[in-house]
Formats: sequence, C-alpha cells, structure tokens
Amino acid sequence: MKKLIITCVLLGAASMVSFAQTTEQPAAQPHRGNLPISAEQMAQRRTKIDEQQYKLTPEQSKSVYDVELEYTTALEKYRAAGQQPNIGQQGNLSARKDMKMKAILTPEQYAKYDAARNKERMQPMTPATQPQAK
Repeated sequence: MKKLIITCVLLGAASMVSFAQTTEQPAAQPHRGNLPISAEQMAQRRTKIDEQQYKLTPEQSKSVYDVELEYTTALEKYRAAGQQPNIGQQGNLSARKDMKMKAILTPEQYAKYDAARNKERMQPMTPATQPQAK
C-alpha cells in the first residue's frame, strides 16, 4: 500500500513538473508549435506563401513583406507584454493589413486573397489554431 501511495505521489509530481515545463513560454517571442519565430521570419514566410499563391511581382513582394512585417510586429508587441490582442484590436490590425493589401494587389489577386482569408476564418478552431489562455 505504501509503495502504491509513493508511486502515485511521484507520478503526480513528475506530471506537474512536465506540465510546468510545457506551459512556460518566453513572452518576448510568438510561438508556432514549440519553435520561436520572430516577426521578420513570420513576415518572410507569409510573403513567400503570398508570392506563390498570388503570383506577386518583385515590387508587390517587397510591399507585401512590409505589410506583413508591420502586422506581425504589432502582434509581437502584444505577446511581449504577455497579452493577446482582444477581438477589437485584432480586427483593427487585420483591417489595416487588408486595406494595405488591397492597395498593393491587383483586383484579381485581391479577390483570391480575400477568398482565402474568408475561408480561413470559416474553419473551426483546432487545438493547433486555438489561442492559448494565459
């Protein structure tokens, strides 16, 4: 009986340590999975995807990178403060980004961008896409 109790206590302590290690994240950088990604890296990634999806010209690609960097930097500032932007703040950031993207992209490119963005919004949240509670 004593062995069972000791085993349960040790397993409980080990699981708490494991949980604490997995929930501790530095607030200064956003995370994708377990890998920290800077605002610049995220903007580069998004721009490469946009280049392929919307067949951007080199000039458009530079402008899209600037917009993505501004957006990801704004999000990173919230996360550095240990916060998530609320719905209104997120909406304002997204609206500014969309307005700038509309000015950069051709009408055909923007239609594809808008359709992809709306499709993304309609997808149900999975554990990988849900914001983490702090």
